[in-house]
Amino acid sequence: MTMLFRKLTFNRTLYNSLTFSRARQISLKADGYPRNFIFHPAFFSEQEQRLLLSSSLARLDKNESRQYRVRRKDFLAKRTTEPSRVQNVFLPDDCYCFEEGHFDGVIKRYREIEVSSWPDESLEFLHILDRLKSLHPPQPTLTHILHLASDGEIFPHVDNVDASGSWILGVSLGNTRILRLENVNNPADTYELALPSGSVYLQSDSLRYEYKHSILLGKDDAGQRLSIMMRDRLPENRGLLL
Repeated sequence: MTMLFRKLTFNRTLYNSLTFSRARQISLKADGYPRNFIFHPAFFSEQEQRLLLSSSLARLDKNESRQYRVRRKDFLAKRTTEPSRVQNVFLPDDCYCFEEGHFDGVIKRYREIEVSSWPDESLEFLHILDRLKSLHPPQPTLTHILHLASDGEIFPHVDNVDASGSWILGVSLGNTRILRLENVNNPADTYELALPSGSVYLQSDSLRYEYKHSILLGKDDAGQRLSIMMRDRLPENRGLLL
């Protein structure tokens, strides 16, 4: 059993055919993670996760059509208890207007939005954001929310070097998915890591641009996943990022 496998706790039936740490030529540090990769497997408590997820969903829901707003309202009117688990904060897939595919073919079944302000301005929520900011360099950032349906996924890609800087920070909320890294010049050079809800990773420099990254679709226990992505902002960057 590898060091990485011991560090994580997750449902073993999620991906019973998958080896969670599979590294060939990629350079690993003493902690078992790749160079230029920092991982916090349980950074946020369940309460913090629910707050982040609820605020993120509210921000996404605000931009959807009346049809889906009514559908969510009807579903919530019939719910008798508040969700106790993070995954239960999500409503059924058909309550959301998921896009079938991204313009560049990288994402399937998703919703996304760039965030400049949050609907929750409570002290508790602001404290969560301050904790998150402490994990990345003190630079101007772009924040982006990406919500995947139960059957949504992100295909292998390298971010546009002209549209973002040297690092990306990702918060995972909801269903555990697998982050896969693959060398752009050598497909045999790969690394896979489970991203449980409440985890945070920081990927930078050569690992960001010399490796394709993807989020794999669950095989046995599919569920919705939402990620909050923060990137360093380039002066000329004003667009929505992947």
